[in-house]
Amino acid sequence: MQENIKQYEDEIDLRELFKTIWDKKVFIVVFTLLVTILAGFYAYSKTPIYEVKSYVEIGYINKEKIEDIDALEHKLKVLFEVENPKYEEDSFEKGIVSSIKQIKGVKSFLEIKTEAISNEAALNKNKEVLKFIQESSQESIKQYEIVLENTILNKKREIDFINEINIKNIKSEIDILKEQELKNIDTKIAILRNQNIESVNKEISLLKTQEIPKLRTQINFLVNSKIKSLQDKIIYHSKSLNIYTNELDKINKNIEKSDSTTAMVASVQILNYQNLITNSQNQIKDLELQIEVIQNETIPDLKYKLENITNVQIKNLEYKKANMLSVDIKDLENQRLNVSNEKIRKLQDKINIELQTKISQLNEEIDTLNFKKSEQNLSNTKLVGEYIVNNFPVKPKKSLIISVAFVTGFILSIFLVFLINFIRKN
Repeated sequence: MQENIKQYEDEIDLRELFKTIWDKKVFIVVFTLLVTILAGFYAYSKTPIYEVKSYVEIGYINKEKIEDIDALEHKLKVLFEVENPKYEEDSFEKGIVSSIKQIKGVKSFLEIKTEAISNEAALNKNKEVLKFIQESSQESIKQYEIVLENTILNKKREIDFINEINIKNIKSEIDILKEQELKNIDTKIAILRNQNIESVNKEISLLKTQEIPKLRTQINFLVNSKIKSLQDKIIYHSKSLNIYTNELDKINKNIEKSDSTTAMVASVQILNYQNLITNSQNQIKDLELQIEVIQNETIPDLKYKLENITNVQIKNLEYKKANMLSVDIKDLENQRLNVSNEKIRKLQDKINIELQTKISQLNEEIDTLNFKKSEQNLSNTKLVGEYIVNNFPVKPKKSLIISVAFVTGFILSIFLVFLINFIRKN
């Protein structure tokens, strides 16, 4: 029963409410229209604001972002007063930055929104933000490019040094080896063959044709002539000695029988013969000494010289000649072959392999450095796509303002109706 009464009272209240609203319908309509018209005047009297939006990719160096995107976003918001705007009279004429934010899921992209009373001003402001980012990054890019250019220049200088200095020096060294060292070796071989060996042959021939016959002649002369001549002289002096002795004996026998005068003459003769005897004896001894010297010294010395020449000097010369042919010339030929096959080949290999490999490596490094300068590896902050320009203003939103004003005016008019009705009742 109470529920029925409550429901009845509610029905009475709703009817009264609807009756009150219906009674004041003119006021509600007029008030709502008035609010709506005022909102329309407001919306159409406001200066239209146009918005330009762009997406920019943060520049990178060697695949690393030039600047941390969080720090860059914060810096741009502070510089362009995004979070704490200070509007002036001509702010929207010049354009303002309304929003700068990262794109979710893409850490290297920023979304930039600018607003102005014209698309052109908003576009210029948007370009100003991009230009500021690019200019702040340009110094880092420029320094990086300078480092790359200097490195490339050093690599090219190193290649030029290899081509102009190292290779030329090695080629000069090869030419010197070919023109001088090989020539010197050939000259030494020619000297050994044409001079030294010929000299040894001449020396051997001289010993065989002159020294040996000369020594033999000297020995034969001493044996067959000199000694015989000395012996003949000894015989001669021995005969003379006998004669002088016999004559001296005769004088000694006759001196006893002669007078004083004759004795005096005989004494003189005795003295002369004694001198002759002494002289002959001395001559004989001297000749015998000469024979002894010849037999015991001169002839053995000559025979020793002859044997030394035959068995030592000639053999040494023949050994020297054989050594020149089998050792010295062979060594020089091996040395020549070593110069041709080892030194020159190693120098040529150094040019063709080592230095060319070095040049190839340097060229590869230059290509790598040039790649680092390319857009794939080095890029300033740039616009992605095109600037998004709206042909219609984003502010004020006229339809939204009018719609909200209509709904608000309608609700407010009903509220005023109930309020006035409540005041009158009380």
